Amino acid sequence: MINRLILLQSLDADGDLNNGIQITEAITEVVSENAGVISLDEAPEDFRTSLESVLATLEEGDAFTDPDPRPRRVREAADAVRHFERNLSEGVIVETTAGDLQGFGPDEDTWQFLGVPYGKPPVGDLRWQPPQPAEPWDGVRLATSWADQSAQNPTLESVNEGGMSEDSLYLNITTPRDADNLPVMVWFHGGSFSILSGNSMQYNNPDSLTTRGVVLVTVNHRLGPFGYIAHPLLTDESDYGGSGNYGQMDLVLALQWLQDNIAAFGGNPDNVTIFGQSGGGGKVYSLMNSPLATGLFHKAIVQSGSSPLDPESTPESSLADAEAIGTALFERLGVNTLEEARSLSWTDITQADLNDDIPRQTYRPNVDYYYQTKTYHQNVEDGMPSDVPLMAGATDGDYDSLRAALPIWLTQRSEQYQSDQFVYVFSRVPDGWDALGLKSCHGCELPYLFNYPAGMVQNYLLGLVLTPGGDQPEIGDLNGNGVSGTDGDTADIFASMAYGAEDEAVADLTMTFWTNFAKNGDPSTGSLAWPGYTLFNNTFMHIGPGGDAVVESGLEDALE
Repeated sequence: MINRLILLQSLDADGDLNNGIQITEAITEVVSENAGVISLDEAPEDFRTSLESVLATLEEGDAFTDPDPRPRRVREAADAVRHFERNLSEGVIVETTAGDLQGFGPDEDTWQFLGVPYGKPPVGDLRWQPPQPAEPWDGVRLATSWADQSAQNPTLESVNEGGMSEDSLYLNITTPRDADNLPVMVWFHGGSFSILSGNSMQYNNPDSLTTRGVVLVTVNHRLGPFGYIAHPLLTDESDYGGSGNYGQMDLVLALQWLQDNIAAFGGNPDNVTIFGQSGGGGKVYSLMNSPLATGLFHKAIVQSGSSPLDPESTPESSLADAEAIGTALFERLGVNTLEEARSLSWTDITQADLNDDIPRQTYRPNVDYYYQTKTYHQNVEDGMPSDVPLMAGATDGDYDSLRAALPIWLTQRSEQYQSDQFVYVFSRVPDGWDALGLKSCHGCELPYLFNYPAGMVQNYLLGLVLTPGGDQPEIGDLNGNGVSGTDGDTADIFASMAYGAEDEAVADLTMTFWTNFAKNGDPSTGSLAWPGYTLFNNTFMHIGPGGDAVVESGLEDALE
């Protein structure tokens, strides 16, 4: 049975399992000709190996139509089984403006919808163009398979779920089965503006925020050189005299889609909170500065995503700087026209950046006179397009630059800001890592926020868990299997944390704070009042000590 699942899912013509497995005549013919090398009685790993030659033959004959130029790979056995189980589970059909969607039940309390299209694939002539709404479909479209992650450094594909291509304008929805007009929380993933994905087991954990009475949405969008470049040729081509911000426009389109459709999933389109960490926090603040996003959300949370505002920046200099980045990209690619640039594969573009060691922080939003009409500093002075209740904070072991930036950012903005602001410092680490002298790393609040302790393991593997000296802590061979945690044994990494009851209490409290803010614009609980931040009181919530949280003042000292 497992081998049949591997075979059928590997042979799907367009690689999109949500529109059904499509086996064309050309694929059938090649498989029939190679029947002698396919034995369903083999062990799954041996079967996968024997299937590789068949897929190679199909690739040579251009039998596959998916948007990934890389050779088709044989489906992993575990992925094939999980997809099959999702389709066998109890399902539900929801009507959207583009067509009907069939989700599945990851547990008895929740419905989940994976790979929901909100935009037309931004490929070909649509590369570096504002996004267009998804095409409608006939019948019922499945929402049981992860869509592709957005094009980026291909070596990062295994960090999250699904394949990778430019066809990535999809979102995921997790909602209580009895949801009715619930607050909606829309998550934007981190990774600067260049890498990673919303297709994460952690971010879409059904045993997290939705257990507190909210609908959870995670969004994928264009990244890096596909979502955040400007170029003089693109500026000339546009009808608004600017370019850039295509990834941010994707997020606007996703929020518009939610306004039209989230009620069908039990969400309240008039109570939408956008939140994100690191680059995701930057995406949140960018949307707060965009007139295109005004009215599409009602609260915002910026986690480790603040940076000082530049009072010297002008709209002209912002666009010119972004155009210089795009010009340098075209030079690396050896192209002179948009037609040439749009004819390249996405892997040509990502490889050019890898060859030249282009930092992922290169790509970011800019003034384009359409999505963003003013600089961030100008918006503070003139009034934010979205002056909404705001939560913001950082971890006590965050990057030095982010810890230093938060007080400066608040000082620059708070006098003019009209809505309530709530500030936090997160410091909880599991006892085992506390004993190693570790602080809460960049992103180390997320396993608590999403009730997913295994997320700490990924943080370690991504090099985010560091000693005060900036080194990765040594983790030994705790289970005696011959591979240490330092060498990548995930069981050793997890065991080294000694994640326990106090961690569970902090996860419970963190989810309560965040969802209370989404519900009411105030994160306070019944037993713990969280005062709003002002320049006068300099007050913040310290989350973590002793498995609890305490109100403190003196933000700069707490983040030293």
